Amino acid sequence: MMKTAVPRAPAQAAATADPSSDTPHVPIQKAPALDMSTVATTAPPENPRTDPPTRIFGLQDAPCFYPTEEEFLEPLQYIESIRPEAEKAGICKIIPPDGWKPPFALDTEVFRFKTRLQKLNSMEGQTRTNLNYLEQLYKFHRQQGHPVYKIPQLDKRPIDLFQLRKEVAARGGYQKVTASKKWAEIGRGLDYTRKQCTSMSNALKNAYLNIILPYEIYLAKHRQVNSTASSPGVTAGTKREASTDASMDGSQDTLATPAASPPCTDNLIPTPARRSKRIKKEPISYADSRPSSPARSQSDRTSMEPASVKMEVDKSMDNNDVSVDNPKAICELCHAGGHLDKMLICDGCELGHHTFCLNPPLQHVPKADWYCAKCLIAGEDFGFEEGDEYALSSFQQKCNKFKKEWFEKQGYEGGKVLEDVVEREFWRLVENTFETVEVEYGADLHSSQHGSGFPMRMRDPHDKYSKDPSNLNNMPTLAESLFRHIKSDISGMMIPWLYVGMCFSTFCWHNEDHYTYSINYMHWGETKTWYGVPASDAIKFEETMKESVPELFEQQPDLLFQLVTMLSPGRLVENGVKVLALDQRPGQFVVTFPQAYHAGFNHGFNFAEAVNFAPPDWCQFGVDCALRYKEHRKHPVFSHDELIITTALKDEGVKTAQWLQHEMKDLLDREMAQRKLALKEYPSMRVAVEEVDRPEEEVQCMHCNSYIYLSQVACSCGPKVVCSDHISELCKCDASERFLRLRYSDMQLEELAKRVFDSAANA
Repeated sequence: MMKTAVPRAPAQAAATADPSSDTPHVPIQKAPALDMSTVATTAPPENPRTDPPTRIFGLQDAPCFYPTEEEFLEPLQYIESIRPEAEKAGICKIIPPDGWKPPFALDTEVFRFKTRLQKLNSMEGQTRTNLNYLEQLYKFHRQQGHPVYKIPQLDKRPIDLFQLRKEVAARGGYQKVTASKKWAEIGRGLDYTRKQCTSMSNALKNAYLNIILPYEIYLAKHRQVNSTASSPGVTAGTKREASTDASMDGSQDTLATPAASPPCTDNLIPTPARRSKRIKKEPISYADSRPSSPARSQSDRTSMEPASVKMEVDKSMDNNDVSVDNPKAICELCHAGGHLDKMLICDGCELGHHTFCLNPPLQHVPKADWYCAKCLIAGEDFGFEEGDEYALSSFQQKCNKFKKEWFEKQGYEGGKVLEDVVEREFWRLVENTFETVEVEYGADLHSSQHGSGFPMRMRDPHDKYSKDPSNLNNMPTLAESLFRHIKSDISGMMIPWLYVGMCFSTFCWHNEDHYTYSINYMHWGETKTWYGVPASDAIKFEETMKESVPELFEQQPDLLFQLVTMLSPGRLVENGVKVLALDQRPGQFVVTFPQAYHAGFNHGFNFAEAVNFAPPDWCQFGVDCALRYKEHRKHPVFSHDELIITTALKDEGVKTAQWLQHEMKDLLDREMAQRKLALKEYPSMRVAVEEVDRPEEEVQCMHCNSYIYLSQVACSCGPKVVCSDHISELCKCDASERFLRLRYSDMQLEELAKRVFDSAANA
């Protein structure tokens, strides 16, 4: 209700210009229409996986429900009726009654969308941790002038350097491992045997000594930097190892890699060229093998990337310009400006560093990319890059070609393959450090801009499905959903989002904003496989994620909010987390329940649509989520308290009062405690009741970002406000300038709550 409403674009682009407009008409460029006969629009009869389960990781199927025509007329009531069983799985499938077949309403000649690029092994948490470490390791060696061209191999496979580092760290570091002759033991920990490779111990020792050890010594010498910048490749084990190994080397910080590393050759480094902004590079690949995929497989690339000389200073920067508004003009080490001809800009953070402030000082500007100590340790947050723009027909061609070629080379004629084979291949690729496959996903496409796949009331007023309660455009504002009280459209929650998938495209582990319900409908196409973790196991899921990839959480503490990380259901099950699965096909719904984590992938070209809704049983989950957002300083989507107050003011029905009384009591207790806390800290603080709705920034705590709709601590110096927990963060003004601003007085809140209590008591 406080988010800015998303402007609605026409459901389909107009074919003619407005005659009253002076703007010349630009004809819409149409693509070939999607031939709907080439995609599946109905699902075959359900054939659940057998019992005992044959699905990978031994997962059981989530429940599937078949409402009658009468039950389907009240979808939220029906979901409430199946909730006791379905929420135990976190997700469920609903198959509509025979005959319920809404037409696909998008104009496929006009509809265009942009994709996200997804590298499968970069999404899996443990694989990404490994890749992050390798990237930092290789970046370090390139900066020393001795790039590592490819990883040493043992028994015809690349040595897992990240795992090797962990195995050595667990045994006390290089010196202790060597002194106690534990290299063979480490080899067994990496699944090598002496029978397979007689030189195992020497190969592992040399790989560690030549490639890993110099970087570990560097990390140990920059512990102070590491304390302020988290590292994707530095765990507690690393620090123990580094402290042991650091004494081996007394050289300066700019380390020379041992001669075993191949030297840099001129023909691999292009002529230096200055630049004023960072250029996005291709990701590093860490295997020396032929490409295995028609979908941009990168496993054949060497780790040595083309490099550009890092400019001393932006060309546009005047040597006398030392404004603090330009971070490149201030040295991060001495915090002073000037000497811009000696200001080296880091290729990672793009912050300035005087060459003479470095340890040791640099005499010349490096002829390759240069990274500061912080970036050599920390790396970058992970996220998806934007892909190309497609029409449905052109994306279909890409998707079908990729899947056909991928599985034909594995012996499947015409690329036709069972769902179980696709699922197993997906997880093989996700967990493979040395095989990088990139796919594309048209995800989170706003139906307010692109149009909905369902008929819509304004666009298709005569189509009966435009008013159908199971049409996702209608579901968020049904009588049973609290979202009908939100004053503005919230894209992705109240306004459906569209999803166009290809084989292996992925949605990573997450739960919904504010722990709401979600419902997803597949209009047509190939199967979408889902994995669900019920709310009862959500905490255990989070603990397992943090234990499995602590390095990623060090780098991104809010990783679980980012929707960019997969973790194998097998790993979750091994740690006691309940995980179920289901396969969604055309014409079927999938419902996710409050706080349930879910993830999944697509088997091929398909089109789905999803939206959120919030029936009364969601409310306590909503409170818990709002408090969690406050803890992590995450921006909420709407004010939970405002939603409850608005419901109490607008809906005076007895049925509503019966569930609302509990929410009002909880709200009243929390709010009164907050007000007492503020006045206890500042007893003389002025209290002002202002019965007016304010802009979003004036009811959002500037520190924790939580919405504080009912009361804010403000100051006469400006519009910024804080909650009672963060008064000290507001400003440095005298306490006499601060005041407590209330949307409703204590008495007004108590009267509103009493009205709800009385109505419920008279039911």
